[in-house]
This record gives sequence, structure tokens and C-alpha cells, in this order.
Amino acid sequence: MKNKIISFLLILLVSVSCETFDEINTNPNQATDASIQVIFPAAMASLVYGVNGEAAQFTSILMQYLTGILGDQQQVNNYAFVADMSDATWNRFYSDCLNNLRIVKQKSEELEAYHYLGTAKIMEAIIIGYSVDLWNDIPYSEALNLEQFPQPRFDDGASLYQRVQILLEEGIADLQRESSTSPSTNDLIYRANNENLWRQNSLPRWIMLARALQARYHNHLSKVDPAGSATATLAAIDAGTFLSNADQPVISFGSEFAGPWFPFFQTTFGENNVGISQRFIDLLRDRVGEGQDDPRLSRFVRATTGSLYVGVPNGSTFRPAGTVLPGPYLNSREAPTPLFNYSELKFIEAEAALRAGQAARAATAYNAAVAASLQRITGAVSADYIAQYGSETASSITFERIMEEKHIDLFLQPEAWVDWRRTIPVGAPSSASGIPELQVSPSNTTQGNFPRRFIYPNREVVNNSANVPDVSIFDRVFWDR
Repeated sequence: MKNKIISFLLILLVSVSCETFDEINTNPNQATDASIQVIFPAAMASLVYGVNGEAAQFTSILMQYLTGILGDQQQVNNYAFVADMSDATWNRFYSDCLNNLRIVKQKSEELEAYHYLGTAKIMEAIIIGYSVDLWNDIPYSEALNLEQFPQPRFDDGASLYQRVQILLEEGIADLQRESSTSPSTNDLIYRANNENLWRQNSLPRWIMLARALQARYHNHLSKVDPAGSATATLAAIDAGTFLSNADQPVISFGSEFAGPWFPFFQTTFGENNVGISQRFIDLLRDRVGEGQDDPRLSRFVRATTGSLYVGVPNGSTFRPAGTVLPGPYLNSREAPTPLFNYSELKFIEAEAALRAGQAARAATAYNAAVAASLQRITGAVSADYIAQYGSETASSITFERIMEEKHIDLFLQPEAWVDWRRTIPVGAPSSASGIPELQVSPSNTTQGNFPRRFIYPNREVVNNSANVPDVSIFDRVFWDR
């Protein structure tokens, strides 16, 4: 019965949010009498949908996993961003995530429920990190007190990244404290049947996730501080994080409700507005050898009735005959929504180790990442693929190979756009590409230049015009030089 109630609340939350994003103007100071057990999964659901909703759609078009054909998705494909494109993600992060997490933290401290407090801080760190990666400076220190700060100031991205690391450290410390109560079935990220099992199995994995996130955000500073970021990244990993795919968060909303990608592709927006990019299909087709595709292709892309994989060329507004939508890896009701996979962590370790001059460690981590990716996505590890792409040594491992394989593994995840921007040479013009080598969209409206950030949502520009920074899509977040 408890699971059914939680499922109903999540359905109500996400359904209302999806329908009214352009109309809501939620006051974060509005009180709620809902229990911590109810607000907690609601905040989680909003986080998952915020990270893997519109933001993932748009960044996946920029990364040419998808081609935008109609509507806002076509505008993104043309690099013709308009302010209201960011409204949905911005509102979900602030109104549905940060506001609910503020309430969870307050109630946790009152109840001395430190395990709720620790997980809330980790989720807050995720939201801040993603927001900085998309917009750079954002309101934070004054953002959730509209009565005192009706027009909150913007905190700079670099200081917010420091705040991310502080929240993660505090979250770990809170999880290591004794707690009078803990999550259980209401934890969508590491669900457990009861509190004792949650403390035994889920709590250690939350700490692993926090340290993995520390590694991710340290590694994002590869342009700002190559050596220091590598050292900090490896230290976070060595402190103890994911050991296998079994430790990564598996976020599944169950049979009654699905994650964000499946319902999108079941609507006319998903069916008509996007298609799998021909570039991405070409990258995976015949990857092992002639007639031998990357084994993940059939999971990433739904084949046509003739067992063909037909994509949409980048910049095209014409949909070829046949099915050009994602396959069952994400486009199914039962598919878990990715938040941070073990394979991503091992790719991060490989990159940081290579940058630190530890080539043997880099090769070992990279090989583990490739195998973990194949296992997670296909359920098996292809010996042929491993022989060609997952058997590097200290003398053969390269930065380019790490980042290209990581790009495939991050299919439809916003983190891929972070990596692509990080791998553009320092000081290069906006027409330069990172890894993988992308060609600017033929339908671009930017004289051949790539976007490097999101612009601020229209609601924020209108309601907080005195503080909103004046930026364009060619300005760069603080870690992108």
C-alpha cells in the first residue's frame, strides 16, 4: 500500500509539472505539511526528470545523438535558442527540487533524521552542479527566500562548484551519523524494503555516489587546473566509491510509471520532433568490422521493419521512411533512468590517471569502463569488441580513445555535452569541436559557431532583470576556456 501511495504521488507530481511548467510561478516559501517521507521521493522524482528531461533532449541534439526536426528541438538543432526553452528545467530544479529539498533538510534537522539530511545534501549538490554546467552563474544563496530577496542575486559558477564539494562532504558526514529514522521504499535511487536493509545496503552506496560525484566535479576542472583536478579526482575515487555496476543508482519508477524518456517518445513531440542522428548510427555501424556493429546499437536504436538502422542527417527537417527513434535501452517503460553509471566513473578515473601520468592505471580503468558499459547496456560483454576497443595497455591508451568510448557510453545524457566542451582546446574559437569531432549543423544560424552554454529562462529575465547576467550562447561557463 505504501508503494502504491508513493507511486500515485509521483505520478501526480510529474504529470502536473509537465503540464504547467510555462504557467507556474511557485513561491518557494509556501509552507507544506507533507511528511518528510512524502516530500523526499517527490524531490527525487523531480531531480531525475530535471536532469533527463528537456535538458537532456537539448544537449543530446547538440551532441548529435539526436537530430531536431520540428519545434523547439529543431530550433536547438539550428542553434537558435530562445529564452523560454530553459523554463521547464529551471522551474523543476528550483520549484520542485531545491524547494522540496530545503523542506526535507529542515524537517530532517528537527527530527534528527540525519540519513534524510545527508541524501538531501547530495541531491542538492547534483542540482547545483548540473545548473552551473548549463548556465554558469545562478541564484543560490538568496534563491529560496523570496520574501527577503524577491530578486535574488546570482552566485558565480566557480564558488558554486566549491559549494557542491562542501555539500557532498557534509552529506557523507551526515550519512555516517546515527539516525533515528532512515528512508526505505521511498528512496527511488537506492530503494530498500525496510529501514534496516536501507542502512545495510543503500546507505553505503549513497556514500559511494557522493564520492563519485566529487570525482566528476573535480574532473570537470580539467581546463582550469589540469594537474590539481586530476589529483583531486583520483583522491575521491580512492576514498571508496563504485566497485561494479551493482553499486550504481538504478532509478526505475516501476510498472505503473516510467522515467522521462519513454513518455516523451510516446507523444507526438517525441515521434515528430526528433530522430536518431545519422552521425551516431554511422559511428556504431560496422564498428567492430564489416557487418559487425557495436553490440549496443540495437539497444540504443530501434531497427526498422527491414532490420535497418535509419537516422536523420544533422540539420535535416525530413524524416526518412522507417523508425528512427531510440531503442529499448531508454525507450521502454521498464528502462532505468541513468544518473551516474559505474562505467562513467571508470572513464573519469582513466582520464584523470592519464592526465596525472599514470598510464597503467588509466588503461586498467578504461578497459573496465568499456566492459561495464557493454554489460549494463546489452547484458553481456562482447569478446570481439573488447579485443578491439577494451584491451588497452600503458603504451597504447590515449585521451582520444577514452573520450570517444565515453561519448558512446553517455548516450542521451547531459554529461556528454560537458565532456565535449572540456575537450575543446583552451582558447579555441567557437567554431572548434571537442571530442568527438562534430561538424557544425548545416542549418545553423550562428555563422558556423557551436553553442557553449544555455541562456537564461524567460521567466528569470522578466522577474529578475536587475540581476540576470547578459550572456549569449557563445559565452562559456567558468570551467570552459
